[in-house]
Amino acid sequence: MARTLSVAAWLVMTLAAGTSAAGPDRADEVRYDGSLISPPPAPPAPVPPALVADRTSRARHGTVLTANDGRVLSLADKTGNLFLRFPAGSCPAAPCPQAVVRPAGSEALVPREGTGRFSFGADLRLTSEPSPAAGMNVWQFGLAGDGRSQWKLQVDHGRPSCRWSDGTRTVLLSAHGHRLAVGRWYRVRCARLSPALFEIRVLDPATGAPVVPPARALAELGAILPEGSALVGGKRVRADQADEQTDQFHGDLDEVYFARSRAVF
Repeated sequence: MARTLSVAAWLVMTLAAGTSAAGPDRADEVRYDGSLISPPPAPPAPVPPALVADRTSRARHGTVLTANDGRVLSLADKTGNLFLRFPAGSCPAAPCPQAVVRPAGSEALVPREGTGRFSFGADLRLTSEPSPAAGMNVWQFGLAGDGRSQWKLQVDHGRPSCRWSDGTRTVLLSAHGHRLAVGRWYRVRCARLSPALFEIRVLDPATGAPVVPPARALAELGAILPEGSALVGGKRVRADQADEQTDQFHGDLDEVYFARSRAVF
């Protein structure tokens, strides 16, 4: 009963506070808005590839990793807003065009002490019908598996969901099974609002209005401390693998971010 009361108390406190994950105690650790920067050359070495620019002051610019002629492009819409385009279509058999973005300083993209409030997400647009056989990872840190911490936003089969794991227990939360329409922009937000409360929101980025009601889950997870490198656009680049192994994202991304509270619970 004590555990039930503790979880319920956190639920009441968090919901009463509103969207606390986006409040004044939140600090963006990285945010990609579609801009690229070119690092200065170091003669006699060749000109290094462009980086995806971090809009925060932390300069966690993203390195683009590719295979099989995959690319990440910076394109502008009709208003001049920039966004990132990842390889189009789906690829059931290797070789497949692959491209992901690896932020600098991934070790900072974790909640404080592993247990603090944090959120992550992106504006996204599918450019073709998703494969029914392969996943599509938008933004993640860590891999799934026993003993492995992870946070992840994915749109497998066109349906957004968020995943959190402390290596022992896992929360996988979908947006009521909503399926994204090809060609339309969506804003998807994943948040750990308390030690036991998790949320996914799907919004219209033009108006901020919810496309579907928020979905929430109650679960008691411990510290989330992924290892390795965070990645945007897939879980790996490997030239001899297809989409079913790499979970390559196909489409457009903007406002890719990770933020955490300045305090712990």
